[in-house]
Amino acid sequence: MKVILLQDIAKIGKKFDVKELPNGHATYLMRAGKVELATAKKLAKLAEMKKKHKRTEDEKQNEIDQAIAKIKDSGIRMVAKANSEGGLFEGITAVKLQEAIADSIVELPLANIILPEPIKEVGEYVVELTNGDKITKVTLVISAEK
Repeated sequence: MKVILLQDIAKIGKKFDVKELPNGHATYLMRAGKVELATAKKLAKLAEMKKKHKRTEDEKQNEIDQAIAKIKDSGIRMVAKANSEGGLFEGITAVKLQEAIADSIVELPLANIILPEPIKEVGEYVVELTNGDKITKVTLVISAEK
């Protein structure tokens, strides 16, 4: 059965792809609202839908680029509770970093922050922010709460 994907589906394809799926699988995905039957009329509208989707994606990417540029210009500063040796009582994770960025600078999706492991000590670190294939390195300064 020929269907149009209404969202990205792992191991099948990306949003607005036209795929040939077994009838049972296609029916299951239709009931879940993830695909629709690829009729001639819907295939004709597909190009328009792709353009609209591309425009919205481009706008989102531009917003994220602007947010990352603001963050890079100002850097990121955080204050956290720490012991006398500089060890943090609570590790700084990507979620906490996202909240700190949102509080002081600008909103940034969590998926765009790369922090492989929680930061556990006071100091200066380099954090990577991504937007598609672009990776921007930003300085993060964590100081102890007084």
